Amino acid sequence: MKEWSLQKRVLFLALAPLTVAVLLLSLHFTNARIQDLEDALRNRGQTIATQLAAISEDAFQSGNRQVLARFVQSTLQEKNVMAVTVTDMKGNILAHASEATDKGMPPPLTESSRYKLLAPVYYSEAGAAKPKKGDAAAPKKQAGWVTVQLSSAALQTEQNRILFQSLFIVFLGLVVTVVFALRMARGVTRPVISLTRAVEKIKNGVLDYRVSTQSGGEVGRLEDGINAMAAALQEARDREKKRSEDALFQEKVRAQVTLESIGDGVITTDAAGRIVYMNPVAEQFTEWRGDEARGRPLSEVFKIFDEESNRLEEYPIHYCLRDGRTIRHDSHHLLMSHEGGKIEIQDSAAPIRDRDGVILGAVVVFHDVTEIQSMARHMAFLASRDPLTGLLNRREFESRLQHVLESARAGERTHALLYLDLDQFKIVNDTCGHIAGDELLKQLASHLQKEIRASDMLARLGGDEFGVILEDCSVDKAEQIADLLRQSIKDFRFMWERRAFEIGVSIGLVPISRDSGGLTEVLSAADSACYIAKDRGRNRIHIYQPDDRAFAQRRGEMQWVHRLRQGLENNSFDLYCQAIVPLQATAKQTGPFHEILVRVQDEDLVLPAAFIPAAERYHLMPSIDRWVIRTVFPMLEKYQARAGGGESGKALFAINLSGQSLGDEQFLEFVMQQFAQYRVDPRSICFEITETAAIANLTRARDFIARFKHMGVRFALDDFGSGLSSFGYLKSLTVDYLKIAGDFVEGMLEDPLHRAMVEAINQVGHVMGLITVAESVESPALIEMLREIGVDHAQGHGIDTPKPLHQVLQLPEQEWNSVRTRASGTAG
Repeated sequence: MKEWSLQKRVLFLALAPLTVAVLLLSLHFTNARIQDLEDALRNRGQTIATQLAAISEDAFQSGNRQVLARFVQSTLQEKNVMAVTVTDMKGNILAHASEATDKGMPPPLTESSRYKLLAPVYYSEAGAAKPKKGDAAAPKKQAGWVTVQLSSAALQTEQNRILFQSLFIVFLGLVVTVVFALRMARGVTRPVISLTRAVEKIKNGVLDYRVSTQSGGEVGRLEDGINAMAAALQEARDREKKRSEDALFQEKVRAQVTLESIGDGVITTDAAGRIVYMNPVAEQFTEWRGDEARGRPLSEVFKIFDEESNRLEEYPIHYCLRDGRTIRHDSHHLLMSHEGGKIEIQDSAAPIRDRDGVILGAVVVFHDVTEIQSMARHMAFLASRDPLTGLLNRREFESRLQHVLESARAGERTHALLYLDLDQFKIVNDTCGHIAGDELLKQLASHLQKEIRASDMLARLGGDEFGVILEDCSVDKAEQIADLLRQSIKDFRFMWERRAFEIGVSIGLVPISRDSGGLTEVLSAADSACYIAKDRGRNRIHIYQPDDRAFAQRRGEMQWVHRLRQGLENNSFDLYCQAIVPLQATAKQTGPFHEILVRVQDEDLVLPAAFIPAAERYHLMPSIDRWVIRTVFPMLEKYQARAGGGESGKALFAINLSGQSLGDEQFLEFVMQQFAQYRVDPRSICFEITETAAIANLTRARDFIARFKHMGVRFALDDFGSGLSSFGYLKSLTVDYLKIAGDFVEGMLEDPLHRAMVEAINQVGHVMGLITVAESVESPALIEMLREIGVDHAQGHGIDTPKPLHQVLQLPEQEWNSVRTRASGTAG
């Protein structure tokens, strides 16, 4: 009914109740008449039966069955009588007559003879003599029954006639009612339909349409209201149209000014790709005047070249005009001007559509990226080079090694990898300082480049380690080149301050074939081979064999891997802490400040420098960092609950985090769970992240710092300066403390350059509002120099010797062992 029109609803409301009423009344009167006919038939049958019983008393009493049969036969002549039967009290038939062919037996009771009426037959006990007048009536006794069966056929015919008459009358009444209701519905709905039509036209924007006002009452007022509304809307639309035209004109003027003022070139075309407009920057870049270019094909004015092939290319404007696609080029093109000049541009194009989505043309936007591309190429060169030696850095070396591995897997080509580790480099560093060591590396890099083939790739992998990729080189040839490099380095003499140094090199050689495995496996094999060469006496070459890995696992760092894993399970780790003290009277310090240090319990305490490289190489640092946090937090909870709000309760504890933990997606949630599990004041925690780890995981480091800074946790950028990174990274890392690398601090007394580096880092840190901390402070002279420079805090053996953490926190030995056991039980 929700979808019915108004006319249908009016008809329904008019006809439904009337139809129901007519049907009910007709049904009632029809049933009444039918009932009257049935009652009349029954009464007549009963009368016949009673009369027959009365006249049959004498014959019944005398036992004259012939008389009874005559009475019965005469009764059968009555209308609608089907059968007549006279029986005694025992049910014996004394007389019977029926329309049935089988005489003497009563017909079966059928639907047409369902009216069966009974009347008792009495006789007098005194005998057959009639009583005289005045004598008392003799008592009567029932002698039998008279049964009359009537036929309903005639009754059924009459009932059908009555029913047909009723249905005809009902049908005729409904027809008359429908005709009347239709006329009435049209009269009611005609003005409403007219109003609906008017509303539809007004909705579709035909605001000059008006309704004829022929009705009165509420409908008439509604017609007047709709006409008034349409007039008001038409007037408002006219006003809005004028305002929009004015605004559109102003917008066009502003767009024109904007296009002529921006620094990008803008060219618009029609649907056929012919130029419609060029802004001044586009005219400048293409060296075409706008009036000259107007109407020309875009490809004639906007000529682009492929930088590699230097061939003219057709600009794919048809993607915009034909397919309606937006074109965005992340790379750059060479644009040739009208006079033959070329500039590097970055461009995009998009279709111009009307309100219906029909493409009217396209707009091309481009800008000059010549200077940016030059800088990008320079930065890309720097990003792939070691800043000290100018050789390939480790990242670029690994990228090229990956390509070499893929070429080996794809065909029959064989290559080789050399892993070089200088043997006596530490002597130069220790005796002459890092400057001498750096100079040695630069001279040696230049020397090695002269000894290798033009197709070979030489890289500095870190520290005093180098790598060489020998493409299309057999094992025998690679061994010859490796020995040439070994002998060349052995013959090389490094002069520093009138002192000559002789160095050597241990070389690991790994053949590269289709079965060599991935990048990690090959580098690990080269490292193992180099280690074996160094372990067997240095200044030698070792060619990697498949079983070398098992040998390497039993030696060197792999031994540490086993010990560290056992340590995580067997409580072999211990925690110490070292004080960080202020150097300046104005230094901000709210309480004691300690850095938490991890140690391995062996026959002697093992310092991190001995096992951290192995832990980092074999990715055990996340497990160690988790163990530290899982151990420190319950200890600090007990300590802070006991200290309350006193000065010791405000102590700050620094916890070191490795770059591998920062790169672990689950580590952040782990730390959040620890804060939720233990009631540790976040303001008492300072996470230390090394500069190199933060830069290597810059995005994750930002997210990690932002998440916990909001809680009040503080952060320190550790070992700053060692990675030779840009100070610009500090802008991306919202840390609180800047810890100056100990290598610079240790050499301040002997090397002015180191002091200058410390001063520069301290000054930059203060400009950025950071608190500076000097590491590896070992002597009073260093303390005084740092105080003069203005460094805020200092840390080192010259200030405080590391002490067990549970002693500093005054935690009983039994509680400390319990906490450490619980942490080890969930380590990993």
